[in-house]
Amino acid sequence: MLLEDKIAVIAGDAYGVGQATALLFMREGAKVVLIDDQAGSPQSTSLQIGAQEVPFIHADVTDSAQVQAAAQACESRLAKVHVLFNVAGRNPIRQSFQDTTEETWAAMLDRNLTSVFLCSKYFLPLMRRAGAGAIINHASIDAMLGNPGIAGYSAAKGGVLPLTRVMAHDLAELNIRVNSISTGGIRRPNAPLSGGDQARMAVTPAGRMGTAEDVAKVALFLASDLASYVNGANIVVDGGRTATTHGCYEDGR
Repeated sequence: MLLEDKIAVIAGDAYGVGQATALLFMREGAKVVLIDDQAGSPQSTSLQIGAQEVPFIHADVTDSAQVQAAAQACESRLAKVHVLFNVAGRNPIRQSFQDTTEETWAAMLDRNLTSVFLCSKYFLPLMRRAGAGAIINHASIDAMLGNPGIAGYSAAKGGVLPLTRVMAHDLAELNIRVNSISTGGIRRPNAPLSGGDQARMAVTPAGRMGTAEDVAKVALFLASDLASYVNGANIVVDGGRTATTHGCYEDGR
């Protein structure tokens, strides 16, 4: 098993990509802890994921004090951490740049960028104790290209990429690898196809929306020793949507 005897923390998403990753990591032998403020209650100590009870810590990953408390809780239970998946995100609030409020800007940066900094900072001592590890940061194809009408989200996800590269450099001496995953067109589990989804599929070579499991498989690769020489990389998971430009020729090819 690829993650046998490893301890993994999935921070910021107890559903969607976070839940799919938890299931896959556990099948590959890892012990998993989920951190989220959107699931369960502050009194919850576990969540039912598939047939298993998974340790759960209720915490807002944008709040420094709560992240520190979550790290301390993990330390008392598990002593060390081998894998950290920063998967927190907030759906973009659509506003043109000129209409973007300071509240929207701050909310996008807090959830999508500051959470990565805080979780990585305060779980780092537990990863150092493990002697080696992998941090995976969840970005977006909007980090690479921008997306009209979501300035705050695009800027926040854009910040994840250079932050990942800096962390990869600075933490290499600790034997900790840091990489990112930029996703695009990933459906929430059981969500109906929207008009926007149909438009995305029309410009996606794969011809379909991605699933949480598609992202989880890449996270598994980056978390495992299969990626032992992969550091500072950004892997795009979008069905080929950003592989080419669109509309360059009359026939659209």
